[in-house]
Amino acid sequence: MYYKPFDTACVPKNWGISDDLGQIEYIFSDKTGTLTQNVMEFQKCSVHGVIYGEGVTEAQRGAATREGREAAEPEELAEKLAVLKDSMVTKLTKLFKNRYMQVDNLTLVSPKLADDLADRSSEQYSHLIAFFRALALCHSVLADKREPQDRPYYLEYKAESPDEAALVAAARDVGFPFVGKSKDTIEIEVLGQLERYTHLKTLEFTSSRKRMSVIVRASDGRIILYCKGADSVIYERLAANVNPALKEKTSKDMDFFANGGLRTLCVAYRVLQEDEFLHWLRTYEAAQSSVDNRDEAIETAAAEIEHSLQILGATALEDKLQEGVPEAIEMLHRAGIKLWILTGDKLQTAIEIGE
Repeated sequence: MYYKPFDTACVPKNWGISDDLGQIEYIFSDKTGTLTQNVMEFQKCSVHGVIYGEGVTEAQRGAATREGREAAEPEELAEKLAVLKDSMVTKLTKLFKNRYMQVDNLTLVSPKLADDLADRSSEQYSHLIAFFRALALCHSVLADKREPQDRPYYLEYKAESPDEAALVAAARDVGFPFVGKSKDTIEIEVLGQLERYTHLKTLEFTSSRKRMSVIVRASDGRIILYCKGADSVIYERLAANVNPALKEKTSKDMDFFANGGLRTLCVAYRVLQEDEFLHWLRTYEAAQSSVDNRDEAIETAAAEIEHSLQILGATALEDKLQEGVPEAIEMLHRAGIKLWILTGDKLQTAIEIGE
């Protein structure tokens, strides 16, 4: 078979292709993994109403161009981000020793985050600890310790979804690494200090639940439920005493992230009483043993414990477009072909990516 050089243009041998193409009016496409790379980057987060993250998304650059504002070139943005990243890493390194940090993979760039972690007397410090501890514990990720000779503390995370891996990796790189999990124990580090938790139960994510939870016992004996999921389902399950101003601010922050083309998750928790957990556990195990309508029974039982939550914050991930996608869509648009995209993102995120 003869291969032409790469710089040779394609020459169609069947002119019927043009006729067929001219009859196309609509194209229906999936988004994640088709138009996008399905490689998630943890860009921003909101912790107790404070936004962290200096990255600029593709959707934000596109919005600036459409509105006639001068958008910085990608190279210029990369240089600015590199300077901020160096500043953040330097500050974190002075605070504590993070043996598991992978500087090259750090995507949550925020010198302010390092500054707030340095101020141990502030209220925000404790909120940051609680938020990133939740990210390090609430997941179904596995830690792969390959330990090459030149990198003895290298951790690679294996997950069912790239979203999960990105969240845990971001927590690792800012000082809250998930170290490993055995049958009953979860090990993490918090600013260089090892913490062990007894794993009690994982309530897995499903498309109908739109959330997942992990229940653990801390070293002080407390039983804690950590939950993350879509803001709509988390907000339905918040405690009545949650600060209304915090609820509103976190909701606005998630809308801001979504308007920048980012995928958002809300993170929450609550402390369980021992007798409440034991009573619920019997109900849940009975649901797992159920023969009829088992999935519905498990979902109902899970919902019985996922309530009265307290907000910790929100995460925002970017799934970058594949190379050439904007140009291809523009060409289709000029040809009069309409593109419909299927996505599970929030409405604002879908609008920004579509525009």
